[in-house]
Amino acid sequence: MHSKKLKRWFKPILLASMFSLILGVIVVPQVQAQATAPTPSCNASRTTCTVTFTYAGDYYMWPIPADVRSMSLSISGAQGGRSGGNGTKTLGTFKTVPTGNLYVYVGGQGSSGNAAAGGYNGGGQAGSSHGDEGSGGGATDIRTSTLLTDRIAVAAGGGGTGGWIGGSGGMGSGTTGIAGGNGQGLGGGGGTPSVGGAGGSSYGAATTPGTAGSQGQGGTGGSANTPGSTVAGGGGGGGGYYGGGGGGADTDPVGVDGGGGGAGSSYANSTKLQSVAYYSGAQAGDGIASITYTFSPSVTSFTAPASPSNAVNPVFNITFGQSITGLTADDFTISGTAAGCYVSTLVGSGASYAATVAGCSDGTIALTLKSDSVSGNVLGPIRPVSTSTIVLDRTLPEINALTKQPSTNDLVIYKAVFTETVTGLAADSTDWLVKGNGCVIQSMTGSGTDYVITISNCLDGNLAGLVLNSLAVVDTAGNIGPSLANQTAATKIDTKAPVFSVTDVTAPGVGGLPVWVFDSEEPTTGMTQAKFVFSGTATSCSLNYTVLRSGLGWQVGLTGCGVGTTQVTLAANAVADLAGNLGPTTALASNVITITADEVVNQRVNPPQGTGGGITKLPTNPDVTKAQPKDEIAKPDLIQKDPDQSQVAVPKPVTKELEKQGQEKLVISPTQQQPLFIAIGLVALAIALGSFAIGSQLRMRRRRH
Repeated sequence: MHSKKLKRWFKPILLASMFSLILGVIVVPQVQAQATAPTPSCNASRTTCTVTFTYAGDYYMWPIPADVRSMSLSISGAQGGRSGGNGTKTLGTFKTVPTGNLYVYVGGQGSSGNAAAGGYNGGGQAGSSHGDEGSGGGATDIRTSTLLTDRIAVAAGGGGTGGWIGGSGGMGSGTTGIAGGNGQGLGGGGGTPSVGGAGGSSYGAATTPGTAGSQGQGGTGGSANTPGSTVAGGGGGGGGYYGGGGGGADTDPVGVDGGGGGAGSSYANSTKLQSVAYYSGAQAGDGIASITYTFSPSVTSFTAPASPSNAVNPVFNITFGQSITGLTADDFTISGTAAGCYVSTLVGSGASYAATVAGCSDGTIALTLKSDSVSGNVLGPIRPVSTSTIVLDRTLPEINALTKQPSTNDLVIYKAVFTETVTGLAADSTDWLVKGNGCVIQSMTGSGTDYVITISNCLDGNLAGLVLNSLAVVDTAGNIGPSLANQTAATKIDTKAPVFSVTDVTAPGVGGLPVWVFDSEEPTTGMTQAKFVFSGTATSCSLNYTVLRSGLGWQVGLTGCGVGTTQVTLAANAVADLAGNLGPTTALASNVITITADEVVNQRVNPPQGTGGGITKLPTNPDVTKAQPKDEIAKPDLIQKDPDQSQVAVPKPVTKELEKQGQEKLVISPTQQQPLFIAIGLVALAIALGSFAIGSQLRMRRRRH
């Protein structure tokens, strides 16, 4: 169902589409191509040029050249057909030279024949009957766009001659065109500043009158409704600001005189043009237009020295497009950050000059030539012209810093920082002086402001340094510096690792507390407790670390150790000296200290001033041994702890073998016996007091329980 409906409507739609396409091709007016702008003709100095536009059947788009100081126009409308009226010539000078483009429409001459087309750009169509009727000539105008409303100057076209003997076409004139001549049909009226010319009345029956002109368009000549050799049509109106009217037709076989077409009106925009003049009937044939323009003295080049420049008195060169006069130092202005600048001298003639600037401080500078400061054929330049901005730099490049960088002494590294970008620095004896036995420059890297210099092969123990010689570098402005030699601080070459020693400083007679001191022969950095490692069979040891002398000495002790061997080792490459050498080169171990159970032999409990006491060694007296029974001789080598953990020496029977050894080892003179007895008595007293105290504590505890 739907398919049949679609087929039913398909053919009508297709036919309608084809008809629309054909109609569009026929009805849509063809757009004319833009004519190529002609080449101007200039005088020898190329200060004044004229560009001429001839009839081309389309318009010209003409770009206005830069730096035009003055410009005038001369335009002429076209002649009407069949030797009709000549076109108007309009002259004017631009008050202000416009910018951008102008659009030039040059009128075409009218032709003759039945209903002959009018000349290009507004000529009116001729009437018909006799076949020799003339059409109107086209106007010539200049516009600021392609719109008819943007015309700024118009030169009217002349009217066409009427048919048969016919009336003459009107000549183009000023702002009101001249009317066409009368035959038996009346001539068309001339165009005015505001309306087109009236159409001429026809004579006789079966005729149409000429039509009135309109804005930009001439009227059509009148025609006989029944063409024949005894009737005549009117001439077409000329184009113009407003077109002339078409002439009337004539059907009287006696007179057969068609009226001539009226000329169009001419026009000049008073806000844009001055010195306007109109010349009636000045142009025969096609129209023509020309624009004459004069260049102001233009600046073709205005150059400054290369930037940056170290010139004390920089020179700026200026060249004009023509010979000029009147240039002075006051015609220039100076801008930029440089202070104190002025144009000190100005030399040159004709088109080339040089301005020398003096008194400038360092900074930026640019010169500007003022507008209308010189005279050529006219004043110029039209607008100010400036040079590029340059940097004036007369300051020598200097050294900001020349310092040693972190490095080992087998490769000593220095960094040079300049005040500005420099070039020309080389790693040779011309630019550098290397100090120190055996020292040489191994390499140099860098650019701009920063350079790194590496020195090698210096002998150990010597002082090394680096000197940058004066006038070793060049900045971008060409200044050579530095002004003076620059020297680094002296560096002592040290390529040896720091040497360490270890000393056992364990207090004698103090069990379980081994202490060592590690010493460095030179200042170092990086030492910590973690760099020491404990080894041995003793258990439960705690390592105590103390700095004795910063970077030079450290004490390491052990506490809380059980029975066994103890030793402390400093790791290899644990620290670094001031030159960066790591040390010690191999691990450094202390001596081995063996911790045993505390012995009572040769120890005693010292009576405290308050509570508690300490263990001291006891002297052995042979006389005392003899005075006591062998079974009761005591040796305080067994320590027994009471419930509150206080240490008390408990006598232990001495065997005969030990008694004999004591008698052999102890030989006491009579003078030594008295002090010895006193000492023994004091010890006995201390033991008694201790026993009494222990007994008291035990009784107190029993009472609590």
